Amino acid sequence: MIRILTTATVFCNRQSRISAHPFCQAGARPAISTTNSFALAFLILGLAGCMTVETPSEVDPAGYPPADAAPVKDTRVQATPDALIPTDSVATPTDTSSPTPEMPSPSPAEPATTGDPGAVDEAVTIGFLDRLRASFRLDHSLDRKGVAKEVSWMARRPDRLARRDRLLEYLPYLCEKVWDRGLPGEICLLPIVESRLDPFAFSPGGAVGLWQFIPATAKRFGLKIDWWVDERRDVVLATDAALNYLEELHDRFGDWLLALAAYNWGEGNVSRAIRRSGPNAGFFDIRVPRETVRYVDRLLAYSAVFAHPASFGIELPLSNPEAAAVSFAVVDTGGQVDLARAAEALGCDLDEIYRRNPALNRWATHPEGPHRLLVSAGSESTAEQALAQIPEKERLAWVRHLVVSGETLSKIALAYRTSTETLQHANRLQSTLIRAGDYLLVPTTHRPLEDYARYSRPLAGRPAGVYVVKAGDTIWDIARLLGLKRQTLMNANQIGPNDILRIGQRLSIP
Repeated sequence: MIRILTTATVFCNRQSRISAHPFCQAGARPAISTTNSFALAFLILGLAGCMTVETPSEVDPAGYPPADAAPVKDTRVQATPDALIPTDSVATPTDTSSPTPEMPSPSPAEPATTGDPGAVDEAVTIGFLDRLRASFRLDHSLDRKGVAKEVSWMARRPDRLARRDRLLEYLPYLCEKVWDRGLPGEICLLPIVESRLDPFAFSPGGAVGLWQFIPATAKRFGLKIDWWVDERRDVVLATDAALNYLEELHDRFGDWLLALAAYNWGEGNVSRAIRRSGPNAGFFDIRVPRETVRYVDRLLAYSAVFAHPASFGIELPLSNPEAAAVSFAVVDTGGQVDLARAAEALGCDLDEIYRRNPALNRWATHPEGPHRLLVSAGSESTAEQALAQIPEKERLAWVRHLVVSGETLSKIALAYRTSTETLQHANRLQSTLIRAGDYLLVPTTHRPLEDYARYSRPLAGRPAGVYVVKAGDTIWDIARLLGLKRQTLMNANQIGPNDILRIGQRLSIP
């Protein structure tokens, strides 16, 4: 009864709207006439119900749950065949024991606010995640069941995003490059969808690296794939190539979701799907494979999580401005250099060189360049000076060896503590046959080859043998001949099912 009377009194004693704080003003309030007592009684009874309604929970203007809300529960879906389906109906029947949560509808996407990537003070002031959120431009479509499903899964499995060390190592750099170009911030998160930020990620289709380039597309955008390096694993070169490709796709289709679909499914496939649906068709109007639908939904879900991680019960390791700084820098090596000798000059472990430079396959940088290494941020000036001071004769040693009667390539390799494959590549030999009187160039390593093999992924682990590709060979035939699964053979050699095998090519037998 006290609450009812108080409510009525407040209502009846409201001041004019010109007062900013009506309940804090001094002065007499209008009196209530005794002749209106009956009216007041009816007023009290009428207001008693409406004035005690609880205020609804606040919802973020962008459509995200409040930060103190419980994490969204997972919704399990039944598997369905990967048929071509309309993208606006991707949800599959849900398990009745775990109903799909009600996701708030997002408001229209706000204009981009990319800011100046060089404004370090501003970035530190607003924080990395705030800056990333400000650069988002796409509608995250939280009302889509596919997006809600991905968000729910991440709420239960936040490790699905990427390992903490990879987030800190690569994501700040990727974002800087995206911001430099003024692209939507959501593109920063695409390598998480592609590879979980693993530079050694390898797909059954033959795609490699953070951005998952297949060989044909990698070569189209200038990435080298040879005995020395696989630049699909180079975070700097591969990122430039991927962003060039995405910009090209956006110019072609005029829509970022269509560009993303083309990056995953192929630009030719997307073009044909648009022709079938009409010239003005958007991503949600065309029919694409379920894999591509999930691909786009996953990127939108990851973006929603990075926009408001606390709203989904997820903690990201990038809230500290110092932890979110770019952790590496590029330095010039002045030419080809032995990695062990470079590590000595830089005062770091050989493992650090390989970890920072996952594109390197061998014991030295590529003879044709680019002549540079990635080092820890802040050390670039001293690192470049230290590399420049390596004497020329110590950068990479070569021995000119005269083949004598009775020598074989394997014996020469053993004598120089190298491999027959190294000698073949160094001397452009199509086979292991050599003749007395020939000269061979033998690269000698600064340390025993085993020291490099411990760190370099392609050198690590001795293969059970080597198979030399013959005319007419296919991956399927070779795997069946060796009694291996095709995927095992492809993984061991990082080749895809559609890669062209060359006669004389040497495949490692795992």
